[in-house]
Amino acid sequence: MSLRTDPRFKAAGKEIGRAVAALAVALLVTFVVVLLTSQDPIKAFGTLLTAPFSSMRTTGLWIDEVAKLTLTGLAFALVFQARQFSMGVQGQVYVGALFATFIALSPLGATLLALPLGILVAMLAGAAYGFIPGYAKARFGANEIVSSLMLNYLAIKVVNYLIRAHLAPTGTGQLMTEKFPAQSIFPALLPNTRFDLGIVIAVLSVAAVWFLLYRTRWGLKLRLVGHNARFAEYAGIPSSLTMISAMTAAGAIGGLLGAVYVHGRAFGRLAIDFDGNLAFEGILVAIVARDRPLVVPIVALFYGYLRQGAQLMAIRSDVPSEVISIVQAIIILLVASSFTIPGKAFWVRLFRFGPARTVEAAGK
Repeated sequence: MSLRTDPRFKAAGKEIGRAVAALAVALLVTFVVVLLTSQDPIKAFGTLLTAPFSSMRTTGLWIDEVAKLTLTGLAFALVFQARQFSMGVQGQVYVGALFATFIALSPLGATLLALPLGILVAMLAGAAYGFIPGYAKARFGANEIVSSLMLNYLAIKVVNYLIRAHLAPTGTGQLMTEKFPAQSIFPALLPNTRFDLGIVIAVLSVAAVWFLLYRTRWGLKLRLVGHNARFAEYAGIPSSLTMISAMTAAGAIGGLLGAVYVHGRAFGRLAIDFDGNLAFEGILVAIVARDRPLVVPIVALFYGYLRQGAQLMAIRSDVPSEVISIVQAIIILLVASSFTIPGKAFWVRLFRFGPARTVEAAGK
């Protein structure tokens, strides 16, 4: 079987085509908005498209966001694979970051155990926080969307309170902790940049989630429950237990992201509202990637580029960074709907593939 006739190759090509078309339409609409709002739209739009590559520093900022978007996208994708709609990743990020901070600010923070122990504790804390809405759904029938959103709110407020009241240096008015010891901060992969272990952790996480989903019995059970929970029950698969385990595993990834935040070179400490709502934007990454782990980093790469470009455009031009919200909304609407490329039949005939090729072959 050739790649052209392989169903998986066709499906992947179709999804990539949909994502690229959605991105092109979103950029076109964004250009129109910039054209109407900016006094120098060509410069502003050029900044959006090229600024992340303008220096090593901006490229490092982009890659740092790609790592974080990949992890939050993986967490949401894992939950969505089980056809659950838990929104609790942001709360898990805050809980994981808090527990990683406890390790970094303790005597262990100045030892070689600081990073591995901080990551481990953050993942365990995130997993425990992810377990709560899963158990509430399975045991009491609680709506996982509502419970996870409320847990987000609780985690953010508790962490912010602890920073203000206990963790920030007294008498300074700072809204962050002291800088972590050097042993509790990721080493730079490139000197004087934000290229650190975060991107390595993100890549390893993608491989781990893919392996768990497609090469283990647990992953098969999770996907079966996601496709048809009733059929899975008839097949002897406990759907409730599988659902809880999926939310717990996603929580561990969320906690890992919290550790990547506070141990990363961009922070090296815990600050109030440190995630800038990026952890919640993993929903967009997961939706565009159609919950496929190997596609998540690709989507994160492009979306992180647009996000960073929009922020730099806001600094270097008269267009506000909120323009990226337009891109987000349009991409979600197009990818999540039955969007198809206008004039698709024409392009099929032009490039002589798909149904047109079949008809031609049948006439020979």
